[in-house]
Amino acid sequence: MLQREQNSTSALQSTPPVPPVSWTGDAVTMATAMTRLLLEHDTDRIAKSLAMLWVRGIVDTLFMLKRDAGAFAAITAAPAFRADQRLMAALDVVEGRQPKVEGLFPDQAIEFQAMHDVPNWPKIIGPDAPPLVLKDAADLVQRDPRYYDALYDAIRRNRAMAGEYLLRSVKARPKDHVPGGYIYVGPSHKGDQPDALDVPDAKRKAVNEAIWKELGVGEGTQASINTWDTAKFSFGPGFAATGLLRSVMDNLAKAGADALVPLKAAGLVYQNGTWFVVDPATRTVRSGREALDLLSQDRGLIGTFLDTAGDTRMRKQWMDAEWQAMMGGSGAAAVPKRVVENWPIDLIVFVAHCVHWGGRTWKQWESDDPPAVFEVVRTQARSVGHQKDPRVLTLLSANTFRSFAGGLLMKTLREQGRRQDTPVNLPDDWNTGFAGAVALPASATKPVFHLIEADE
Repeated sequence: MLQREQNSTSALQSTPPVPPVSWTGDAVTMATAMTRLLLEHDTDRIAKSLAMLWVRGIVDTLFMLKRDAGAFAAITAAPAFRADQRLMAALDVVEGRQPKVEGLFPDQAIEFQAMHDVPNWPKIIGPDAPPLVLKDAADLVQRDPRYYDALYDAIRRNRAMAGEYLLRSVKARPKDHVPGGYIYVGPSHKGDQPDALDVPDAKRKAVNEAIWKELGVGEGTQASINTWDTAKFSFGPGFAATGLLRSVMDNLAKAGADALVPLKAAGLVYQNGTWFVVDPATRTVRSGREALDLLSQDRGLIGTFLDTAGDTRMRKQWMDAEWQAMMGGSGAAAVPKRVVENWPIDLIVFVAHCVHWGGRTWKQWESDDPPAVFEVVRTQARSVGHQKDPRVLTLLSANTFRSFAGGLLMKTLREQGRRQDTPVNLPDDWNTGFAGAVALPASATKPVFHLIEADE
């Protein structure tokens, strides 16, 4: 029998085994704990810690670990990891392979299969799904009601693992037709631009670059969202879900872009002209306006969009698809040849922003002779928010006009000595003697206006 010699430093000693790491509460912190263990080369403890988790926790932790390619490879290659069937089934799910679930308990097999099937949710619970009759399901696993619970929950957890962003709340302002919601403007990346801006014609190239600077940069970075206005959801440089973002999504789908993969995993697709968003809370799939209502308030979905903008490759895919949409028939960058040849670039940019806003298209603006900027404002004013008096714009619309093309409108008002900051209450019969006059509020608290009269 071995005995320890009293007060001896050389006697036989034993070290109690270090216990596995318990679930930390979320996949992010659990993955961090596993990475720290890797620094101690304790892959056995990592495998034991993961094996203690329920299958959802294993898969989610592996998804987070995969963001560190080196740590992920080292952990999943460890002998203790590869000897565990549940861990290997979880690895199959994370790598997009059919999980090997033979021999596992039915509830675990169901969970793994549901998590594997998340990318196919449109065909299972979404717009492409056949009527749900569980007893007729071809797969025995899919006959189990627990399969659908697991599928909805996997989508919920995918949203929960999106990045966290400091979204700023915007209060509702009914008077200005502002329903309220979130806004976020992330960092810009110097040199980011679509490849197609570069063309042989020097003037066209200058126009392309100016429009992208105005709309691709000036309207917000790619990592930007707005959910506070009537568009319900806008992403990147002002692409609204009720407008050109639909064309952008179609362009990404045609190109097979990676940027759509995390969005689908989070339960969002755009197809056949309709938005579809999974609602895990009610176990339904919402479409159209209801889908946008859900998207505009779901921080996980918003975070997923922003995550794609943070990835260099996916961000480039977004920009190329956006420029392609802007070059489409009614897009802001579809500037006719004779406009490029005859108009000044700042006016082209001003009108392009109006086209992007909505109203006239370039086909309707096309001419050899450039219009006066005031004519452009009066024309566009018919398509934007105004007060009860249609000649008086909302402050939001006025501020939008003032921001176009580096402040071209205000510069022109000053140069031509037009009436600015006019402190008057406009009478009911106000028209300044000409048709088509427009008043742009200059203050949120005082009846002060910039007056744009019809040209004589």
